[in-house]
Amino acid sequence: FNAIKGYEYTIEPTDLNIVFQEILNTLIENDFDFDLPEELIAQTPLEKRSESRLLILDPKTEELEDRHFYNIIDELEAGDALVLNNTRVLPARLHGERAETGGHIELLLLKDMGQNRWETLAKPARKMKVGEEVVFGDGRLKAVVVEVLDHGGRIVEFKYDGIFLEILESLGEMPLPPYIHEQLEDQERYQTVYAKENGSAAAPTAGLHFTKKLMGEIKDMGVNLEFITLHVGLGTFRPVNEENIEDHV
Repeated sequence: FNAIKGYEYTIEPTDLNIVFQEILNTLIENDFDFDLPEELIAQTPLEKRSESRLLILDPKTEELEDRHFYNIIDELEAGDALVLNNTRVLPARLHGERAETGGHIELLLLKDMGQNRWETLAKPARKMKVGEEVVFGDGRLKAVVVEVLDHGGRIVEFKYDGIFLEILESLGEMPLPPYIHEQLEDQERYQTVYAKENGSAAAPTAGLHFTKKLMGEIKDMGVNLEFITLHVGLGTFRPVNEENIEDHV
């Protein structure tokens, strides 16, 4: 705890909730600010995934060491469990036109609500009132706004002939983070090598650096590979606008 707001505690396990609450009550948005120069944000992925950088913190000495991601195998032991998120990113960004005016609308699909309805983010959102229709791909796909949500999102109902995911693969783009300005030539590069279950609006980025070869080596050394599915949704796109972070939803 001494790394957070100067606190240092000697505590019993039963006191943990109290300590965490006290720390949270003192944290404000500015405590998370740090300088990240634009030139240090990679705009294209490395050709070899596992050669990305890996920062290792020694828990005993608290020393930092710069290594490569393939060195993660040195931090694992036989009998460990490595839990991986097998969500697969949808080409969830759609560009279309308002049926009435022809004005450009961008939709970002966040969550499948069933019955051809999706929770989305729209840009410009102010144009997307209930009943508004947007046309994509010369009419192959249409969306009608059926509900305006409290957080500014929209529930839309899609109309199409055929298989929705096939149409989405044809018309949609990968929803890259806003700090990435380069176009992605290979859409599979924004998927983990173990991606399986369709549903994410963004990649679980920590897993992008694993290769099939590295995963095979990890498994061979006796590490248990376990998979869960956690689709990345609205939370990853929402900035923290509250000064007191406990007020942030």
